[in-house]
Amino acid sequence: MSKETTSKRKTKRRVASFFGRLIMYIMILGLIAGIPFAYNFGHSVFYASSVDSPPGNNVQVNITEGMNFDELADILYDKGVIENKFSFKIQAKFFEIRMHVGDYTFNTSQTTRQMLEMIDDGVLENNVNDNKS
Repeated sequence: MSKETTSKRKTKRRVASFFGRLIMYIMILGLIAGIPFAYNFGHSVFYASSVDSPPGNNVQVNITEGMNFDELADILYDKGVIENKFSFKIQAKFFEIRMHVGDYTFNTSQTTRQMLEMIDDGVLENNVNDNKS
């Protein structure tokens, strides 16, 4: 083998080693950045928190026929009742919530889970709604 061929092989190994290390460092940085994101996401989905402390503010919301949880999450977020639309939708799906039509009074001191239970049970302003969809 000539010195030129050996030199080319060494150069290729060095370049491959450099890019291998670079990819490994990028993956490690991605994990370091991703761990807090994953924790915060899990916390927002499974930890019962509210927007305000008691007594909070009452907010009227009308759930209409054909409304889905995407639309409801948008309304609740815009009215300041929930902090995270995505976690609201995930919880609704995870807890298998059925939406019931009616006028609801939510409070900003309620947890997302409490609001979802009201929607699932059809509880309207402390009255039970018999119109289940």
